[in-house]
Formats: sequence, structure tokens, C-alpha cells
Amino acid sequence: MILYYTIFFISYILCVFDFVESRLGKLCVYLVFCTFITLIVGFREVGIDNDSEAYQDMFDFYRTSTFMQIIEGGYGYVEKGYVFLNKIISLVGGNHRILFLVMAIFTALFNYIFFWKKSSYVFLSILFYISFFYLYRDFTQIRYGLSAAICMWAISLFLSKKYFQSLFTILVAISFHNSAFILLLAVLIIRIFKNQLWYVLIPIPCYFIGKLLTLQLVFSLLGYNADHMNIYLKDESAGSASISMVGYCICLLYFSLINYRSKHLHLDPIILKTGNFYYKLVSIAVAMNFLFINISIFQRFSFIMFQFCSILIAMTIELMANRIRERYLFVLYYFLIASFLLFYGIRMINEDLVRPYIFSYL
Repeated sequence: MILYYTIFFISYILCVFDFVESRLGKLCVYLVFCTFITLIVGFREVGIDNDSEAYQDMFDFYRTSTFMQIIEGGYGYVEKGYVFLNKIISLVGGNHRILFLVMAIFTALFNYIFFWKKSSYVFLSILFYISFFYLYRDFTQIRYGLSAAICMWAISLFLSKKYFQSLFTILVAISFHNSAFILLLAVLIIRIFKNQLWYVLIPIPCYFIGKLLTLQLVFSLLGYNADHMNIYLKDESAGSASISMVGYCICLLYFSLINYRSKHLHLDPIILKTGNFYYKLVSIAVAMNFLFINISIFQRFSFIMFQFCSILIAMTIELMANRIRERYLFVLYYFLIASFLLFYGIRMINEDLVRPYIFSYL
């Protein structure tokens, strides 16, 4: 397990480069680190995570399927984009090892280029991503991981008023995991409810409702007690609650920084507009997590939006930089946040999620 700890600690140490003025120097370090953690995912041995053996079996099944069978779908077929990718790789002579490497590279490109372009503190953003999602998505739920990475670009295109490209990008994301459709609902909610205060308040009643009303109760009242439902109704409230509290605290901090003595802020209006949108997405994710706090499957929907914390947290740092004159206090605040992310991340390292790393050649 030492490799996973090493990755987390290196990511933490690299946060000092957020204060390096040379953008070229930052980029070189960033590229090396991103390449390293991507190849670690791509060359992992089958079986060190929970899903890779299933993905290997799926690849063997899809490679023998005809295109007509894939289009028709049915039992054993998942989202079409992922199935077609399996088929194409098999047609050019690749195997499941090539598939894992391709998925790792695609996911990394969408994620790490996005962080580089959109975050003012890119190493803090990647530390956030690694702490919350690296072991959970990049290693294990690879379809979901790629879909979620594509979703970030879909929102970026939407905010740039490139609506057709944004819709197309969301459809591509859905073709790898259907949980991406939650973005369409989230955007609709944000368009209807525009007041920022609403997004601070709504998670609170959702928490209490979620404690009282669960889908286990609803399904039992409706007579659905099939054993296979237990897979999706597994109680993971402890993990969901902790993640939700992190997201809610970030939302509260952003809301406070934006609204308290806002006339003293010196930020680009476009950046503020983007931050406000991300803030609302994260708030919706928190509310959804609280509302369905006992239902693990809903985390797949909420985490699509929660991932924008990786940029929102960098924006809170930028807002703090506008307000704190004493440089040492700002740096202290930054590394307190980074230290918390490191602490949270290393707690994710356990053999229920990933086993000791084994390198595997193609």
C-alpha cells in the first residue's frame, strides 16, 4: 500500500508549486506528476481494485459481439459508448490491458487539462481530486470516472454559452455512464432558483428528511423487497455524511467570501459567474447526499456535481487572497486546507477499496 501513500504525500508536497511564479516550471512538474499517476492506474494488475475483473469479463464478452448486437443491447450490455470503445480496441488487436490504459489516459486528459486551465491553484485542485476520487474512480469505477471527467467540460462549455457543444458533450458523458444525465436536471434547477441564499439553506431540511425517509422504507411500502436491491440500497451514511459536510463547509465559505464586503473584491466578473455556478452545483450535490444519505447509489449522481469542489476550493483560496493582507495568514490558511485533504485522502487507503499495488505489462 506504500505506493498509494507516496502518491498522496507527493501531491501534498507539490502544493508549494502553487506559489511558484514560473508557469513553465509549474507546467513541467504538473505534467510529470499527472503522467506518473495516470500510468499507475493504466498499468495496474487486474484484481487490485473491486471492478477490474468484471471489466475484463465484459471486454471478453463485447469483443465477440457484433455491432448489431451492441446496438440492440440487452442483458450484459452497458452504455453504448463504453461498449463500442471495447469493440474498437479489440478490432485493432488490443486486449483488456489496452482498454484499462486507454481509459486511464482519457480520464486523465479530461481531468488534468481541466484543472490546469480552470484552477488558479492547480496543485490544490489535483490534491482535492486525488483525495476524494483517485482510488474510487480512476482505479475502480472507470466508466463513471471518465463520464464524470467529461461532465466538467460540458459545464464549462455551457458557461461559455456554447450550448450545442455542451449538450453534445453531456451526451458523450452519458454514453459512458448514465449518471451524467443529472447535470441536465441540475442546470434546470439553477436556472429556476437563482438566489444564492437558497443554496445555503436547502441542504439543512434535506438532511433531516433524509434521516426520516429512506428508499428502503419507500420500497418496502411498495412491496419491493428483492435481494438484488440491497446492492444499491447499502447504507453508507457515514461516508456520505462526511463528504457532504466537507462540501457544505466549502459552500458556506464561498458564500461568505462573496457576500461579505463584496465591493472590496477585485475579481473578473466571469470568474465570479463561474464560481457562483459551481457553488450551486456543489450545494445541489450536498442536498442530494443529505436527502438520500442512506442510499449509496445516489452518490453516483451527487458526486458528478460534488467534483466541482476541486475548482471551487481554489476559488475560495483566491477570494481569501483578495481579503487577507498578511501573506503568512493566507499561506497558513492554504496549507490547513491542503493538510485536511491529505488527511482525508490517506483515510481512503484501505484494502476494501484497493489492494497492494502490482504493476502489469501489456
